[in-house]
Amino acid sequence: MTTNNEFKVGDIVVLKSGSTAMTIDKFVWNPLKGEYYTDKVEFVWFVKAELKREVFQTSSFEHE
Repeated sequence: MTTNNEFKVGDIVVLKSGSTAMTIDKFVWNPLKGEYYTDKVEFVWFVKAELKREVFQTSSFEHE
C-alpha cells in the first residue's frame, strides 16, 4: 500500500531520534473513517530473536 507520503510497506526506516532499523509492516486502519491513516504506521523489528511491533507517527521517522 502506498499513501500520499514518501513511505510504503516494506521500507526500512529509523527514528529521527535514533533507533535500530525497523520495517514498515502496515499503515494503521482508521475504523471511524473506513480508510487507512496516512500518518500512523506499524513497524516490526527484532531484538535478538524477539519480534517487536509498535505504531509511530510518520513525522517521527526517516529512511535509513
